[in-house]
Amino acid sequence: MKESPVLINSLDDEGDSLNRIEVKSNEQKSEDWLQNLIHKHPQILPANQFDDTYLPLIPIARELETNSGRVDNVYISPTGKITIVETKLWKNPEKHRTVVAQIIDYAKEISNWSYDEFNQAILKSSRNSTSIQNNSLDQIIEPHLSKVGLSLTEFQERTISCLQGGEFLLLIVGDKISANLALLSEAIQGVPGMDFRLGLVELQLYPLNKDSDWPLLIIPDVVGRTVEKTRGVIKIQYVQEKPSATIEITEEEATASKGKTTSNIFLQKTPDDLSPIYEQYLKVWNSKHIHIYWGTTGFSLRPCINEKLQTILEAYPEWAISLVRQQDADNLGVSQEDYTSYFESISPVQEAVNLLSSGKKFLKHEVLTSEDLNIILEATTMLVEKMQNSKKTTS
Repeated sequence: MKESPVLINSLDDEGDSLNRIEVKSNEQKSEDWLQNLIHKHPQILPANQFDDTYLPLIPIARELETNSGRVDNVYISPTGKITIVETKLWKNPEKHRTVVAQIIDYAKEISNWSYDEFNQAILKSSRNSTSIQNNSLDQIIEPHLSKVGLSLTEFQERTISCLQGGEFLLLIVGDKISANLALLSEAIQGVPGMDFRLGLVELQLYPLNKDSDWPLLIIPDVVGRTVEKTRGVIKIQYVQEKPSATIEITEEEATASKGKTTSNIFLQKTPDDLSPIYEQYLKVWNSKHIHIYWGTTGFSLRPCINEKLQTILEAYPEWAISLVRQQDADNLGVSQEDYTSYFESISPVQEAVNLLSSGKKFLKHEVLTSEDLNIILEATTMLVEKMQNSKKTTS
């Protein structure tokens, strides 16, 4: 059982236990209130606990219309990663029984859209809302692209790939989350033909003033998630609030799902002079047991740090490779000494130095030689090993 936070104003203060907000049906705090809160403050959602490649969460729509219903909140990252959110309040327990299937239906529907259809749905959503500016996806995202070094065309290509592969982060968010719902989410491994991750987030709400809702202390708590190991057919059943899921796995589905790339596909699509370098380091990382996650078009290198997979590098065969910026290193807990060593290691690659100096992240393959790529991947591997050794030493 979780205790309430205690607010202490000074060493001599007796302290006050904060009372958690209990949202009731006759109060102003409705699902619309919660949706507006996370739309205006997307940093509330702990997306980094599921997959930090979906960050930052840029809000692009509320009440997004699909043939399966309206999606409460939609976000996108500057690299085209889409996050779909369905909100549920504890006061509506009857809706909890269907919310998992509901959000998966939304994802299935959106995965069949083209970029233009996605953009039109966002425009329609903004026209129907009084709290959102009437902007297209292109208009919303353009100010953010310079931070990662992408053009609008490249962003559109990345978004199209995520749409086609159903590569989404699906979050069910509420003021409280049913234990049965959490049980069900842990049973789900994926849906054939899609590459989504599903998470359950409980937002604990505590007003700091007894007579006012503001300021508001919000404690996000991840209470459930999917851990994808393979793919299969899912059957969801509900029996008196006790959900169960049966997963039927076939070998064909486990190895050849829609949109999921493989090392062979990646190497075939990579420029001829760079492909052998990638192949070499893929073997190195496998031998060192550094996790390689294969997405719809590329891979990300995700070593396990503090029992959590951290994304250090992303690579897309027909486009670019990512670098570790100072801000990325800070977020990952990399020491300044280790980051300085990484930066010095890649300093022979002038394009990489210029990119990092401007705060950008992605270095295009077209400007790289095989020697350049080898330097970058060697520096990244060394950084990963230092991070892992540092955590072992401090644990």
